Amino acid sequence: MSAPFIVDAHAHDHLMGQFVAEPTGIGPMLAIMDRLRIRLAVSTSQEALALGGGLAEARRIFEQSRGRIYYLGVFDPNRAAASLTVLREAVGWPGFAGLKLHPPLHAVMADDPRYRSAWEFAAEHDLTILTHSWSLSDYNPSQRFATPERFEGCIRDFPGVRFVLGHAGGRGTGRAEAVRLANRYPNVYLDIAGDIYCRGLIEELAATVPAERILFGSDYPMMDPRSNLTRVLLAAIGTDAKRLMLADNAIRAYRLEERGDAHADN
Repeated sequence: MSAPFIVDAHAHDHLMGQFVAEPTGIGPMLAIMDRLRIRLAVSTSQEALALGGGLAEARRIFEQSRGRIYYLGVFDPNRAAASLTVLREAVGWPGFAGLKLHPPLHAVMADDPRYRSAWEFAAEHDLTILTHSWSLSDYNPSQRFATPERFEGCIRDFPGVRFVLGHAGGRGTGRAEAVRLANRYPNVYLDIAGDIYCRGLIEELAATVPAERILFGSDYPMMDPRSNLTRVLLAAIGTDAKRLMLADNAIRAYRLEERGDAHADN
């Protein structure tokens, strides 16, 4: 693959304090993107995940990056009305690419009916939803809030909403459920962001899920983008599948060409 066009479909523009991570801010983020030939990124503010708030800073980052760092708005079911107010304001803004859900952080089960207003909003405005997803974990019990099968009701009821299971459901039974959902519902995508350190992950996903539904993601700055990027580049799969995972799928899933110039020069 010469001069690959790469999109990081799962990144963050700031850092939550409990993580030891790469330097944050737009300068370091663009520098590592340039070094790795990552043309575009889809980012969620960690501050917005934890505290809520508006998207003016995310829009500023998009503009300062010359349209390279797209952004998602956070929906917190504990503050549903306030979240929707922020999201409504951002509809039509350049770079606004969708919604982010994080059931473990907000301590609300993914099948709680309070999430339906987020799905309704996404359906109304043709926006993509990205969620944290993972498997049950003895050492991190909050992951029970976001096991993939809990999303199935809304996936089924909102077939027009493009839905990305971040971290591909994690490991073990979580990933198995994510694969099942991606095969059953054409609006479901899986991204590989984070520390899913399982041998042969990319080959396994490519063999069990349509290649058009798998997205490269880094989880920067918690994770160095080279960690997951290398796994795709060195995977024993075809070049066409790699190109889909590294760029085309993210552009399609998040409608980036409609929300900015996805083919602008760096």
